[in-house]
Amino acid sequence: MTVGPSFRDDLIQEMVRYGGSELHTVAAFVGGCAAHESIKLLTCQYVPLDNTLIYNGLTGSCATFKF
Repeated sequence: MTVGPSFRDDLIQEMVRYGGSELHTVAAFVGGCAAHESIKLLTCQYVPLDNTLIYNGLTGSCATFKF
């Protein structure tokens, strides 16, 4: 007798295989933001982001918060 939900082995293997990865588009966007801010700091031009940047990958929106 099993307790709890049961899953097919192929589904579990796919989740384990994909579990440690991240979406390429999100990684590219966040890396681009970091590079842009680094260039701002190195060239002493423009104003870098102030405090916290939150990126929502589901909606593709960003927000900055000052705590």
